[in-house]
Amino acid sequence: MDVNCDLGEGIAHDRLIMPYINRCNIACGAHAGSKDLIIKTIQMAQEYGVDIGAHPSYPDRENFGRISMIMDVKELKQSLQHQLEMFLEAAELCGAKMSHVKPHGALYHDVANKPEMALVFLEVIDEVCPEILLITSVNSVLFNSFTRPNHLIWPESFIDRRYRSDLTLVPRQEHNSIIHDPKIAQQQFLNLREGRVQSIEGSLHAIQTMTCCIHSDHPNSLEIAKAVSAVNRSQ
Repeated sequence: MDVNCDLGEGIAHDRLIMPYINRCNIACGAHAGSKDLIIKTIQMAQEYGVDIGAHPSYPDRENFGRISMIMDVKELKQSLQHQLEMFLEAAELCGAKMSHVKPHGALYHDVANKPEMALVFLEVIDEVCPEILLITSVNSVLFNSFTRPNHLIWPESFIDRRYRSDLTLVPRQEHNSIIHDPKIAQQQFLNLREGRVQSIEGSLHAIQTMTCCIHSDHPNSLEIAKAVSAVNRSQ
């Protein structure tokens, strides 16, 4: 099973996580990171044979891109274009190829839940990198409503987040929304690999997954990455 991780956000253990993942989503300077950090992270990924992807967000470093912003469509498009173009320039400097794009934080959820936001996002993708792989949530309108012949779109699940019975994530501000225990995260990964997830209510539900995410800024993220890799490579 493909495992991805959000990196390039200024967390000290990016290099330590690299050996345990398949692809990384690199911050593009809007919620965290910089062009220099993008280059540094790409170079690390090249050392470990990890695929690289852009992780664009709302331009909101103060809130780490985790709060929805009301922006003029033209202004939002310009921000996203700038982030993707900066990433592509960094990748070219490193002799690397961008494999995918995954929006970050509030943008990730807005693109997943609001058709008008999904359309804006796809318009930018069409202009900057039209044949790139897109990663979105399993119940995303982006996945369910906007699949096109020139767009590869993968549904994603989370190893370190709790789910509700409707397959939405338990909001971060709620108790027990994040999985801290590597053994519990490992079991969640095993379930996801088999196409199911246990909800916060305790029941198992079918879920479609092409890639599973670990957040590098969550507690015990390195230990979780190691635990997941141990069972993923032994399959």
